Amino acid sequence: MALLPEGDHHGLVWTMRPHESEAMLMLDERAFLSALSRRFGTRVTGFTRVASRRAFPLVLERASPIVSTRSVVIGNAAQQIHPVAGQGFNLGLRDAWELAETILDSRREALGAPGMLARHARRRSRDREVGIAFTHGLIRAFGNDRALIRWPRGLALALLDTIPPAKRAFTRAMLFGLR
Repeated sequence: MALLPEGDHHGLVWTMRPHESEAMLMLDERAFLSALSRRFGTRVTGFTRVASRRAFPLVLERASPIVSTRSVVIGNAAQQIHPVAGQGFNLGLRDAWELAETILDSRREALGAPGMLARHARRRSRDREVGIAFTHGLIRAFGNDRALIRWPRGLALALLDTIPPAKRAFTRAMLFGLR
């Protein structure tokens, strides 16, 4: 769940199973706001109205290949991943950065040529696959409330939080990818 600033208001991203989202869409505004308040608990209070609600299925999709004749797809056009921890945005920024780097590293007459495009695809391959696998793994780990998953997950998070070098390395990898 995330509240995202949208001008003077906020947008809400609330992920749930398809049958749950269908039920939420059927609720009147008052019942929806009540469910929203229960879900947020005391972290955020004061929800007063809902402008509109829509549901979008979350599916993992990836373009293959990401390059074609004089074209490159980046960001959500290259991969649609679960909107967890801003990783789709970060991955899209890294796609754009690497494309810019590839362009700057290329001779003018080579722009859009198959070799240049293949070089870009190679540069993006590892980070892209790791980013996709990581976000998909997060959803599987945090979408499961079984005790055999819950306690190791909690332990890993506690260790990450208490070991500053590990926390910095993790944060850096989430922002800048793996190089």
